[in-house]
Amino acid sequence: MGNSFEDTCARIESNRANALPLCACLKVCMTCMPYREAEAILADMPVMDMSLQNPHALVGILIESGGIAAVNVPEPARSEDEPMEDQPVDYLLETTDAGCQALECFEPVSRFAEMVVEEPAGYAAVYAMVLRRCEEGAKLPDVESMLQGVEALAHPKQVYPQYFVSRLETVGGLVWNGSWNTTEDGKRMLASIG
Repeated sequence: MGNSFEDTCARIESNRANALPLCACLKVCMTCMPYREAEAILADMPVMDMSLQNPHALVGILIESGGIAAVNVPEPARSEDEPMEDQPVDYLLETTDAGCQALECFEPVSRFAEMVVEEPAGYAAVYAMVLRRCEEGAKLPDVESMLQGVEALAHPKQVYPQYFVSRLETVGGLVWNGSWNTTEDGKRMLASIG
């Protein structure tokens, strides 16, 4: 078996649509809990809509990589004449040390900072504008209207508003929930821009 940390990072990086949902699985399972409870929490998170996989499948990927441990719950002792009852919890989920390390590598504000450093100078201000506009929710036409005439979209090359929305979604700054909404991580990204 390979290195759990490296395997978990590789799984997160292997499919862009699964990256943030896999990170959400790691975060939820930081608290040890029954798998059904974890999957129910995950199913209600808007970030899960990015993936074609359901929470059970995503958690399974992380169990296989070693990022999450599945801890079996032994059946309670019973005498032979006691009726057999269904056990309400088969196993618990808990993020492993390798999963915690992988989660640190994919910390949204750090990833955003790395992304901004690689972009042309004017893009940081555009990211800030988009994050601010989406704090109360916004559709793409709202963002396009707001960015109309912004110099950074024309120089050094032609870029469309969708580019900024997509990049912010990729690092966890925006989430689609009927409109584009700035996440808690996105608010921290905005604060980091100054």
